[in-house]
Amino acid sequence: MGIWGEGLMQSDDDCEIASDLCEMTGLELLSIDEKTREIAREKLNGGLLAQKFDKILSPTFQPRTSHHQRGRVAIILGMLAMGLGATIEGRHLAALNVLRRWLPTMEQQLQLVTALDEYKNNGTCWIMGSKSEDEAAASKNARRKNRKNKFDLGDEFWFSGLGHSVDEHPTSEMTSKMCLSCGEKKDNLKRCGRCKMARYCDSTCQGNDWSLHKRVCYLREEVRYCPVPEFSLEQETEQETKQ
Repeated sequence: MGIWGEGLMQSDDDCEIASDLCEMTGLELLSIDEKTREIAREKLNGGLLAQKFDKILSPTFQPRTSHHQRGRVAIILGMLAMGLGATIEGRHLAALNVLRRWLPTMEQQLQLVTALDEYKNNGTCWIMGSKSEDEAAASKNARRKNRKNKFDLGDEFWFSGLGHSVDEHPTSEMTSKMCLSCGEKKDNLKRCGRCKMARYCDSTCQGNDWSLHKRVCYLREEVRYCPVPEFSLEQETEQETKQ
């Protein structure tokens, strides 16, 4: 199984799940073409998305590929639907939030939590924030040649931190924007001293979440930042080509 990053949609498994979901829905869920995106969004909003969520979240659901987990199939469906700007029912958003605990990396958990908190659910598309396999390979190659793009962390995220609404700027700081225990959002949240990514209201909230967080908490020396670009990737690429 190929894995090129810590985020969602950064493994062969996730790509296989996305392919299976395209077959299940009869739609191109990964399209960047606006016309195709509109067609898919309209059909999903017509009841197809709710139907597929109900089917996948049912205890009797069997993924098309035997080693895929039912919960992860639901999460990938949710992220793909957000990428299209489809409307997700509140009960399904709540179910996705519960599934956060089963994601195996802190990056994936924060990508999901951030999307569930900030997705506008009004037709505005969500940018997931993960690099494709080709983008990750290009980044590693540039880093080896000491030509890393100044807006590129050189790892699994591409200009967009933990994800963001298409009509808003990416978030620079790679940490949770809310308490991972109670969901409270405030300025004085306490940061996990080990991973520097999870934040909590206080030691009580941190203790309440520890049984879940300890599975993905690993030592990080400092807070991680994703530089926010001042212009587009295409402009940056053109500038590098001229140099």
